Amino acid sequence: MYGSFTYLTVVFTAFLTLVCGSSLQLQQLLLQSSDYEHNIIPIVQSDLSSLSGPRDYFTLMLLTSSDSKHQCDVCVEVQKIISRVADSWFAEYRTNSNLVFINVDIIDRENIKIFDALQITNIPHIWLFPPNIYKEHSTEKGLDFSLLEDPHYIYKVPEAPFEEQVREFARFLSENLNKSVAIKQKSPLNTFATTFIATLVIITLVKRKGPKVITQLPKKHVVTMLSVAMILLFVCGYQFSVSKGVPFVARNEKGLIFISGGTHYQFGIEVVFVAVNYLALGFAFLVLMYIGSYNVNSKSIIRSDDVKHVLIIVMNVIIYYLYSCLTSIVIRKDHDYPYSLTKLF
Repeated sequence: MYGSFTYLTVVFTAFLTLVCGSSLQLQQLLLQSSDYEHNIIPIVQSDLSSLSGPRDYFTLMLLTSSDSKHQCDVCVEVQKIISRVADSWFAEYRTNSNLVFINVDIIDRENIKIFDALQITNIPHIWLFPPNIYKEHSTEKGLDFSLLEDPHYIYKVPEAPFEEQVREFARFLSENLNKSVAIKQKSPLNTFATTFIATLVIITLVKRKGPKVITQLPKKHVVTMLSVAMILLFVCGYQFSVSKGVPFVARNEKGLIFISGGTHYQFGIEVVFVAVNYLALGFAFLVLMYIGSYNVNSKSIIRSDDVKHVLIIVMNVIIYYLYSCLTSIVIRKDHDYPYSLTKLF
């Protein structure tokens, strides 16, 4: 009788060690995830050690690349889908989540070891690892990839509109975790109202409290400048950047990336580059027109036709290089573009 009781005590203690230890691991991961955008933990240098051993929680792993060199538009879309669902998940289950989101991005070249271990040659992949409370900690030295040996569900993103893709992915999680995922909907009316009120407040403050140079400007000049600014923003792809949720700049092992590869993607800073370039081109063209029609006489600032001709040549050179700057950006995104001038970068 005593021996049976001792045996049950040992088994129960082992069970509590597994479950409680894993729960502590889950709480540490959830606390760590709160430091990152969308509560998605980025894996760095192929380190999966925090996910090793027994687990009483699900693990959603995204294998992807945000490196512009790979020109993976699907990766961008998948990242947006997972981010949207992760936001909704943690909005509802912040205190009792049994799911951890992790992101293995090959832009960290050290993460290639994970891709090599899985023998993966294409991206992206979405894997869902169920709990495994009986799994033992790895005793091997070096990187611990024992998580990758566990059975897992593979999710394939359906070909559908974005909102439908989000709902399908949320349904996939709901079916496997037995928890409903209510997707947070963005109200277009709220967005419009917020933007309208913010714009109105800024214009009112600038007009009343701004510098005299601004407050004393005629209304037509203010309207003109605002119109030019709006035209430049939207012609240069501002709405695309906002709707796609692209980063302002990116970084790889060589440093910052200002111009993305591929014609179907761009960073936020590219909007600024192109807008400034267009503005400079327009200004240079107006200056060229002004100089060309300038009346040279004894009282004018330009006293001779020779100086006028030199200025015209200078402005033409400036316009040529400004246009070359635009075509150089296009060539970085489309190497077969046939109408380039001087390649500047």
